[in-house]
Amino acid sequence: MEFSELKIHAMLANHEFIRVVAFGASNTQRYLPGTHWFDYVEMGFKNSFGGGCGHFVNSGISGNTTADLLRRFDRELAFYRPDLVIMTIGGNDCNPAKNISTEMFRSNLTELCRKIRALGSDIVLQTYYACDLEKIDPAERAKLMVTDMQIVREVAAAENTCLNDNDRRWARLRDSDIASYRLLMLNSMHVNDTGNQLIGLDLVRKFGLTLREDYRHQCTPGLLAQALMDRYGA
Repeated sequence: MEFSELKIHAMLANHEFIRVVAFGASNTQRYLPGTHWFDYVEMGFKNSFGGGCGHFVNSGISGNTTADLLRRFDRELAFYRPDLVIMTIGGNDCNPAKNISTEMFRSNLTELCRKIRALGSDIVLQTYYACDLEKIDPAERAKLMVTDMQIVREVAAAENTCLNDNDRRWARLRDSDIASYRLLMLNSMHVNDTGNQLIGLDLVRKFGLTLREDYRHQCTPGLLAQALMDRYGA
C-alpha cells in the first residue's frame, strides 16, 4: 500500500476529522523532553489542513513488545477508533530476556495488523532506525534485531500496509559514515533530538505534508540530516 492511498487523504479532502494513533514502545513514548517525531507528523497535518483537522494520540510505552501491545490493544488503541495507526515495534521483542521467538514476533505483528484493520483503520508499519549494532549487548539481541526488522518488512508486504523503512534508510548512513550516524543517536537503541526531527520530517514528506516556514527554520538540524541521508539513497 502506498501512503497516497491512505483513507485519511480522502477524509481530509472532504473536511472530515481524522484520528491518528502512534502505537509502540520507547521510541514512540516520549523518551526525551522536547519535540518528538510524532509531533512533527501532527504539525504537518495541522499546517496543511488546519489546527482542527484531527486528534493525534501517542500510545507508546517504554519496554513494550508485540505481546504487550496485544494485551493493551482494546484500552489503549481500539478505544480511540483511529483512522490511522503508526506502529513501531520490535526493539524489545529481540531482547533474549523477553523469550519472544522470531516466529512469535511475526505471529503477534500479523495479529496486531489484522486487529487494527478490523477496526477499519489503515496502518503504517515502521522499522527502527538502524540501531547501533556494535554497541548492543548482548550480541544476540543485535542479531535478532536485524531479523525482526526484516520480519516487519515481510509482514507489511503480506498485510498490504504502508511501510516507513527507517532501518534500511539509516543503515546506509551507519555503514558508510558511522561518526555522522552517531550524531543522530542518544544511545545504541534510541535517537536524540535531531534523530527525532529526521524521523518526523521523513514521515511529513511521505504523507505529502508541508510545514510552515517558521517551523522549518527550527528544523534545520533535521533537514540537514535528511539531506545527508538522501545522499545515501532513500
